[in-house]
Amino acid sequence: MNFEESRLDKYIKREYGKLIPQSMIEKALRNKDILVNGKRASASDKVTSKDNIFVHPAICRAFANVYCKEKEKTPTDYSKYVSKFKNMIIYEDSNLVIINKPSGLAVQLGSKTNLAVDVMAKAYNSNLRLAHRIDKETSGITVLTKNLETSRYMLLLFQTKQIQKKYYAIVSGKLENIQGRISKPLTRNKETVIVDFENGKEAITDFKVVKHLSKNRTLIEAIPQTGRTHQIRVHLASIGYPIIGDKKYGGLKDNYLNLHSSEISFVTRSGKLFYKKAPLPNYFK
Repeated sequence: MNFEESRLDKYIKREYGKLIPQSMIEKALRNKDILVNGKRASASDKVTSKDNIFVHPAICRAFANVYCKEKEKTPTDYSKYVSKFKNMIIYEDSNLVIINKPSGLAVQLGSKTNLAVDVMAKAYNSNLRLAHRIDKETSGITVLTKNLETSRYMLLLFQTKQIQKKYYAIVSGKLENIQGRISKPLTRNKETVIVDFENGKEAITDFKVVKHLSKNRTLIEAIPQTGRTHQIRVHLASIGYPIIGDKKYGGLKDNYLNLHSSEISFVTRSGKLFYKKAPLPNYFK
């Protein structure tokens, strides 16, 4: 079959079913059940009709099964969540919508989620699309775009590290260093991420102590200089100060992951400096 150059994930959905969750495709890619020209690939990789795209037979069956099950379901009406989405909006203009996402809400709908930012956003405005992703358990600033030009521009900014983000986290223990930098390469290990000095990708996080709290806890600012999955969570755990509520990386038990994407700044397409701050959740106080 001939087709124009497209993202690999879009090709998979076009060939095997548009209802296949993005999370399922990405898991198959991580497990090397989908290969391009015999090599591991990413969802964003560009493919054409000249590429040899291999999908493991078991994954083909899984894709077909998901598609059939979804076809049998009555489509969910997400319009009832529009008011909830509106309440999350902290900024909106003709190009962007920025929300303060609560902890526990996924940004993309998947096989294990019934509600997510992407479908709520589409119900609010059909042109909205995610500009990036943050963990389901992480709260705070999430950027969506209203048009293709802005979407491409924001993607470029993220790829070229021209977006500055600041996070707040509450960690276990009394962190004595007033400020510091954690530079440890990271790699995926099934459903988690680990420090891997041999095969990991560069990951750098700057941090600064804001104040020491009761119960032997510390509130810190964290500024990621790279954008690896679970970066702040793994880095803080690696120096002995896991984030409160982080079940994956040894944090003390809590109802919420105490990690909040608080601030974002970048230069807009019109050349203006854009800055926005999202208030901390109540459980940070």
